[in-house]
Amino acid sequence: MITHLGIQNFRSIVEADLQLGRVNVFYGPTASGKSSVLYALLLLKNFVVNPNRRADALFDLGFVNLGGFEACVFDHQRDRRVVVACTVDFDSHWARYSLALGADEAVLRLTAHPGPELMAEVVLPYPVNQNFTMQADAFTVNWNGIAVSVAAPPQPPELQGLASRLEEHLNQPVRALRTVDIAPQRRGFYKPSYTTTPLSPIPTSDDEVASIIISDQNLSPRISVYSERILDRDFRVHTPLGTHTAFLQTTEKTTATPTLLVNDGYGVNQVIYMLAKLLQAGARVVLIEEPEVHLHPSVVRKFARELCSLTVERDKQILLTTHSEVFLTAVLAAVAEGRLRPEDLRIFFCTKKGPSTNFEQQEVNVAGQIEGGLRGFIEAELEDVKKLLGI
Repeated sequence: MITHLGIQNFRSIVEADLQLGRVNVFYGPTASGKSSVLYALLLLKNFVVNPNRRADALFDLGFVNLGGFEACVFDHQRDRRVVVACTVDFDSHWARYSLALGADEAVLRLTAHPGPELMAEVVLPYPVNQNFTMQADAFTVNWNGIAVSVAAPPQPPELQGLASRLEEHLNQPVRALRTVDIAPQRRGFYKPSYTTTPLSPIPTSDDEVASIIISDQNLSPRISVYSERILDRDFRVHTPLGTHTAFLQTTEKTTATPTLLVNDGYGVNQVIYMLAKLLQAGARVVLIEEPEVHLHPSVVRKFARELCSLTVERDKQILLTTHSEVFLTAVLAAVAEGRLRPEDLRIFFCTKKGPSTNFEQQEVNVAGQIEGGLRGFIEAELEDVKKLLGI
C-alpha cells in the first residue's frame, strides 16, 4: 500500500505531503486541485512504465492529455521541476521512489529504511540503458533508475537470503506504481458487444475495459456479486458459440429480465465500469473521479458502503475525488457500521489559496464523525439559508 504521496510544482499543487490510508477521499470546491492528486500518481506510473519518451509525452494519460511539461509545471515556470514521490510501507520497513522532472531531464531517487539511498540524473527520453551501482555493506546494488538487483558474495550462505529480501524491499515502490489504475469521469460502455483489443498502460476506453472483463473468467462473477448488492442486478458475459464476440448483460433480479448493459441506464453502466476497475486482478491502487456521477442518491449510498467493504475484502487501496455530500456521508456511515476502521480512512478538504492548492486532512473517529464537519458542503448550504432568510 502507498502510505505517502509527495507532490511539488504540479499544476496548482506547489507542495503537498499526503499521508494515505486504505480509502482516501478528496473533496472541496470545483477547480481546487483534487484531480491533480490522481493525475500526479499516473504521471509517476507513466514514467516507470516507459521513461523512453520526451517529458511532454509523460503528461498524456490516455483518457486526457494534460498538455505537456510547460502546461503542467506550476505557474508555467520551466525552470521548476515537477516532483512526485511515493512511499510504500511493509513489515515495519519503508521505501520511497521519487521523480523530479524537468523539461528535458529527470532526477531519480530511491531511498529505503533499512537500505541504501540511490540517485540518478538522466536525460529524456531515457532508454533505461544506464546502470548505477553502489556498495551497501556486503551487497552490490545495481539500479537502472527503475528496477533494482542486489548481489551478495557467496559466503556466508545466509547473505543470499538477505540480498533477496533487500532487493524485494527496494523494488516495492515501483511494483506498487505498476498496479495503479483509474476510473476517470469519462467512463462507461457504449456498444452492445465487444471483442478483445490490446491494452494501453492506463486502459480506460470501453473497448479496453471490456477486454479486461472478457479475458478474465473470474472477473465477471465478482462484478456480479457486488452489482447485486448495489443495483439488485447480476452481471454476465455472453459469448455465442463459434464467435469471438462477447455481449455484456445485466439481469434485474425482481423481474428476471435480461438486458444488454448499454440499454440498462447510464448509472448501471457506470457502476459496472467502476467495479471492473476495482476488481481486476492487476489493479491494487485504484483512482476514481467522482464516483457519484449519474447515480441516484440511494445507489450512491450503497456503492460507497460496498466500496469500503471491497477495499478490505479484496485488499485494495482507493483514492477518489467527490462533490457529493451523500457519498461522503455514506463513507462515514461505513466507519460507524464497522465496515472500515477510522485509521484506514483519510479525508482531505481541498481549497485554493491564490494560485495554489491547500490540503487539510480531517480526522475521523470510530463513530464516523469528522473533525470540523463537512466544511465545503456546510458553507454552501449556510450561504443559501442566509439568502432565503434575508440575512
